[in-house]
Amino acid sequence: MKKIRLFAGVGILLISQLSFSQVPKKIVVEHFTNTKCSICASRNPGFYSNLTNQPGALHLAVHPSAPYSSCLLYQQNATANDERTNYYGVYGGTPRLVINGDVIPTSANYASSAIFNPYQTLTSPASIRIDQVKNGVDSIRARVVIKTEASHSLGSLSLFVALAEDTIFYNGGNGEAEHYDVFRQSLSSTTGMTVNLPASTGDSLVYEFSAKASSIWNYNRIYTLAILQETTSKSVVQAEAAMPDSGSGTLGIYTVSSPIAVKIFPNPTSGFLTIDSGEILNAELIIQGLDGRIVLHEVISGNKMRLDISSLPTAVYLLTINTPNGEFSEKIFKQ
Repeated sequence: MKKIRLFAGVGILLISQLSFSQVPKKIVVEHFTNTKCSICASRNPGFYSNLTNQPGALHLAVHPSAPYSSCLLYQQNATANDERTNYYGVYGGTPRLVINGDVIPTSANYASSAIFNPYQTLTSPASIRIDQVKNGVDSIRARVVIKTEASHSLGSLSLFVALAEDTIFYNGGNGEAEHYDVFRQSLSSTTGMTVNLPASTGDSLVYEFSAKASSIWNYNRIYTLAILQETTSKSVVQAEAAMPDSGSGTLGIYTVSSPIAVKIFPNPTSGFLTIDSGEILNAELIIQGLDGRIVLHEVISGNKMRLDISSLPTAVYLLTINTPNGEFSEKIFKQ
């Protein structure tokens, strides 16, 4: 990624190259459980206690139809719960754990920190950022940004994006009254959508998802989770989750208070774009194709700049400017 500093009202660009290196890999646990399962009620408390001692670890609770299809949390997301369970080949009994794509044997002690030891201090050539926006009380939008942080030799990858509810208070019959990080809806395919991580460090992919809220959810507790995996081995490359919010327009990464005022001209253009704002911007500028691939990603400061896009192929692009005070997006037409 290039870093560009703009002096107010002057189109002088100072460019410096950032260094790239691997980033910490998040631990993500997919937990297959059932509200009617007495064994789950016995084993889950020790697992949850263990999980809380793993700082930053992510968790998704999936409720399959086996051993009990009468489980209400299965019924509320029936097809997706069973599809995600079958994805790992663990359908038939609960509880089961999958950590970073690895199926943990049923004989393992779920309450022991040893089950997490192989996944500590691992690194990844990819990072994930989730920008989550809740619109009113009835819909949610998530932007998932996957960035290449270091050189890699990864092949085909799968991206699974889901909505989860952080706590559900419900006694399904096995004695468990609280259920955590419950899988509510797939935003991608339940088995993941095909992704090819860019080869060049600093390049990113951007995917947009949206969903209508369900009346059975506690909307304030809903959040977005993303898991990037190797397609064949299912080994997790990276994972991330946004934080639940109050539904007032907050993001999982930062807060959007209002749109920012920016003028983009000329549009269409065959060469330069002028970006003019009435205020000093300290912002992230992204231009991406309609397929989600980022073609330009820069950090800018100043209130006016000229951007040379003459090298881009003729096409329609989406230009986005993200600041601490808001976001601006506009389609641009490169001739």
